Amino acid sequence: MRLSINENYITYHPQERRKHADTLKLIKECGFDTIDFGLFQLDRHYDEGDDHDAWIHGKRAYCDKLGLQINQTHAPFYEGCPMPEGYRERLLQCVRDTAALGAECMVVHADTWYEKSYNQWNYEAVLAAVYEVYAPAVELATRLGVKIAMETLHEWLGNVYHRVRLCAFVEELNDIVGKFNCDTVGVCWDFGHAGIVYKEDQFEAMKRLKYPIIATHIHDNTFKRDNHNLPFQGSVDWYRAMQALAAQGYTGDLTLELNHGALPDELAPDFIRYAHKTVSHLADIFVSCKNAVSR
Repeated sequence: MRLSINENYITYHPQERRKHADTLKLIKECGFDTIDFGLFQLDRHYDEGDDHDAWIHGKRAYCDKLGLQINQTHAPFYEGCPMPEGYRERLLQCVRDTAALGAECMVVHADTWYEKSYNQWNYEAVLAAVYEVYAPAVELATRLGVKIAMETLHEWLGNVYHRVRLCAFVEELNDIVGKFNCDTVGVCWDFGHAGIVYKEDQFEAMKRLKYPIIATHIHDNTFKRDNHNLPFQGSVDWYRAMQALAAQGYTGDLTLELNHGALPDELAPDFIRYAHKTVSHLADIFVSCKNAVSR
């Protein structure tokens, strides 16, 4: 089991954005051998030139030099606004980038259907629209040997008027993953998001999944806001979390997805080392739970 952290979180800095090469080097020096690579900056390349293919292959080469594996990527997503022109083409580029980076899967928010009206939640129409957006990406991913992991999401906080987000509930994940009917598409279980939706019952909800979990987003909150804190700093019961994941037969990685912060240079190394120690402890719990399941 690999232990991974999302690199884009570490690039945030109280002053100027941390240089990407420095971020990757820092992550490696602080104990991580694996990263989740964010594909959110495709149009800016961290100010490292305009040649996208050269940029991606340069990142792969630099990670190889450091001894960093890239276990998964995260595709861009657009919440609460119309899907931008060219998104489908960008999604296909993200699949190609995922393959070029050597990652095994790409995590997506399968609620990108913003050409439709939020005021008219027609469930079958939503499913059809999401399928239409992602079908070409799944076809390309199948050819390139990349998997697509559809993430557990949560409804927007404070929204009491009508549904706006697909995949906030397990049954919706079952429906959209099932529409593809192939081994290329699975689930990314986001423990923080599922905690907001289901609270202490998220592990019972996990049992209702009909399709395999192929990726994780590990973070914590108090079931009120999507804080993306480290585990054990919120309300998620992490022993039960690892027990539930083991019971699902999970064979993938534990990937921290932290957010909403900016680490000063004086604190970043200690924080990242502590993050690695935290997810290492989770892995020990998982192994113990997996051994108990196999007895």
